[in-house]
Amino acid sequence: MDEEYSNYYTREVFRVLTREFSSPEDEMKRTVLRIVKQCCSMELVDGRLFREGKIIDEFFSNFWNRRTALDTRIERMCVDASVSLANKIGPNGVIEHILVPLKDESEAFRRMAVETASKVVTSLGSFDLDDRTVQRLLDGLLFTFQRQTTDDRVVLNGFGNILVSLGVRVKPHIMNIMSALLYRLKNKTPEVRQQAADLIARSSVVLKICGEEDLLVRLSSILYEALGEVYPDVLGSILLAMRSVIQNLGVEMTNPPISQILATLTPILRNRHEKVQETTINLIGDIADKGKEYINHREWMRISFELLEMLKARKKQIRKSANTTFGLIARAIGPADVLVTLLNNLRVQERQLRVCTAVAIGIVADTCSPYTVLPAMMNEYRYFDRNVQNGILKSMSFMFEYIGDMGADYVYAVLTLLQDAFTDRDLVHRQIAATVVKHMALGCAGLGYEDAFVHYLNLIWPNVLETSPHVIIRILESVEAIRVAIGYGMVMNYVVAGLFHPASKVRHAYWQVHNSMYLNNSDAMVPYYPRLDRVGKELKAEEPRVCFDKTDYSVKELDLWL
Repeated sequence: MDEEYSNYYTREVFRVLTREFSSPEDEMKRTVLRIVKQCCSMELVDGRLFREGKIIDEFFSNFWNRRTALDTRIERMCVDASVSLANKIGPNGVIEHILVPLKDESEAFRRMAVETASKVVTSLGSFDLDDRTVQRLLDGLLFTFQRQTTDDRVVLNGFGNILVSLGVRVKPHIMNIMSALLYRLKNKTPEVRQQAADLIARSSVVLKICGEEDLLVRLSSILYEALGEVYPDVLGSILLAMRSVIQNLGVEMTNPPISQILATLTPILRNRHEKVQETTINLIGDIADKGKEYINHREWMRISFELLEMLKARKKQIRKSANTTFGLIARAIGPADVLVTLLNNLRVQERQLRVCTAVAIGIVADTCSPYTVLPAMMNEYRYFDRNVQNGILKSMSFMFEYIGDMGADYVYAVLTLLQDAFTDRDLVHRQIAATVVKHMALGCAGLGYEDAFVHYLNLIWPNVLETSPHVIIRILESVEAIRVAIGYGMVMNYVVAGLFHPASKVRHAYWQVHNSMYLNNSDAMVPYYPRLDRVGKELKAEEPRVCFDKTDYSVKELDLWL
C-alpha cells in the first residue's frame, strides 16, 4: 500500500484491536499480538499512530500481567510485540512501562520484563533513556537478579547485555552492583555463587569502559582466593570471571602476579569436569599469548605435559582449545621443546590421541612458521612405524590446510616424502598423502608449480581404481584439487584414455572423474574433447559406412565410440 492508505487502514484496524485487547480467549490474544507485531514491523506505518490515544497504555494494562507470563506461548509473542512497539515509539515508552514488573513478586513476570528490556536496549540503545530511568532500570534488574531462584540464563544474559549497552552510564551505580555481586560470591548456596561469578564475567568489560582499574585489581585478588571452590560448576564460572578480568585489566596489573596465578591453574587442569577443563585451558592460552615473558621455560614445559592429557578429552571443544593453547605456548617458548613432546606422542596406540597430536603439530607449524617444524617432521618420518608415519602425514595435511599459499615454499621439499607414501602398499598411507596434496594444491593454485603437481598426479592416478570408500573419496578430492592447480586440459588427457575401456570397473572409475569435472566446469572441457571428424580417414573407402546424426561414420568408428 501507499503510505497514506497504510496509515489509514492501520488506524482503523487498531480501533478494533484496542477493543479486543481485553478479550479473555487465548486464541484471540495470540491473534491480536501477531497483528500488533506485523503492523509495527511495516516501515510505512507512522509511529505517531501508536503514540496517539491510549493504545500503549491499553496494551500494557491488558497483556502485561502474571497470567500472560505463565503462558509460555503468549509470553513469547507478547515480548516480540513489545519489542516491535519499541521500534516504532522509541525505547523510552516501553521501558517506562516495564519498570514496575521488574519488582513484581512473580518470578516469571520479572523474567519476562528482563528479557524485553534486554532486547529493547540492545537493539535500540540507551540514548533516549534519561538518568532517572536508567537508575530505576538498574535498580529493578539488581532486584530481579537477587530474587532469582531458578537456574535460568535469561536474567543473567539480560542483565549483562543491558550493562554492556549502557556502558559508561553505569559508572554512578557500579559500586552498588559490584557490592551486591561480591556479597553473593560468598553465599553458602552454590547456585548463587555461580550466578554472581557469571555476572562478574559479563560486567568486567563495563568496568574497563568506566575506568575502574582499581576495582578490577580487587576483583582479580578476590577471584584468586575463590579458586579453592569445591563445586566444579561454580569453579568453572569463577575461572571464566578471572579470564574476563585478566583480559580487560592486562597481565601487568593483575594481583597476585600472573606467574602465581598460572602455578595455581596447573593442578586445576587435572579436574575431570568439562567446564573447568575448557575454561582453564583457555585462560592458560590467554596467559601464553599476552604474558609469556612473566613465566619461565620450565613452567611452560610442565604445562605442556599436562595439556597432553587434555587431548584425550571426550568433548571436542576441549581438544580444540588444547590444540590452540599448544600453538600459543610454542610461540611463547619456541617450537623445539614442544615439538619433541608432540612427536613422541605419535608413538602411542590410542588413535584419538594421535589425531589430536597431529592437529597440534599443524597448529605449531602455523604459529611458528613451517620451516621451524618441517625438518623435524621429515626426520621423524624415517622411523619405521605405521602409526608414526601416518601421524606425520596427517600433521602435514593440517599444516598445509592452515598455512594456505605459504605452502608454496615447501612443495618441492616434501615431494620425495610424499612419493614414498604414494608408492607404499598401505592404503592409509596413500589416503592421507592424497589429503596432503589436496590442501597443497588448493593453497598453491596459480603460483607456478604446475610441474610438481603433474608429478603428484602421476603418483595419484593409479589409485583411482581403488575400491575402499575412504580411500577413493580422498583420491578423487586430490584429483579435483590438482585439476584446479594445473587446469582441465592436462587432467582431460588422463581421463579420455579410460572412458571406453573394455573393463566396466575401469570405465566406472574414469567416468566418475569425468562426471565430477563436467559438473564443476563443463565449458572448460570443450576445447580438450577429441576431434571425431578426423577419426578413421585412413580406412578403406569400400568399408560399410553408417549415417548417424547427419555425419558419415564407418562401422569401426561406431564400435570404437559406442
